[in-house]
Amino acid sequence: MDGLAACLSESIIFNGLDTQDSDTLLPLFSRWTVMPGEILARTGHLAQYFFLLEKGTLLVAMAEGRAVVLNSPGDFAGLSMVSLGGKNTATITVLEKGAVWVVPCRDILDMTGRDTPAAAIVMDGWQQFLAEKAPFCLDPAETGIV
Repeated sequence: MDGLAACLSESIIFNGLDTQDSDTLLPLFSRWTVMPGEILARTGHLAQYFFLLEKGTLLVAMAEGRAVVLNSPGDFAGLSMVSLGGKNTATITVLEKGAVWVVPCRDILDMTGRDTPAAAIVMDGWQQFLAEKAPFCLDPAETGIV
């Protein structure tokens, strides 16, 4: 899982976690090799997974023509960017061959829903990630899903 540990440390969302909290996350993820054209999630379908990019490029296509290209190690297609109420609100398509670390949505939502320092670190990192990669996602009304 060295690749995952490195990917978590490169992610603005997860890199603030201490070693113990990072180690707790490691077994939750599995690595998928992805190919161009592959659909990882479809709008309206049950939200099953979130995706941490190791390498390659993903397109996150949302309502009203909104989209985000994820192409840096540690970019995260997850949380409010891609789901609401257990349903996918975005279609995630692979644009460039690569690898993603896949984690069940429920595992991340359970972790971030707790009143813990680790949850606060992840949610603060998430806000920073959105501000940099998808500022329109900071306002749910602008995503077209509310």
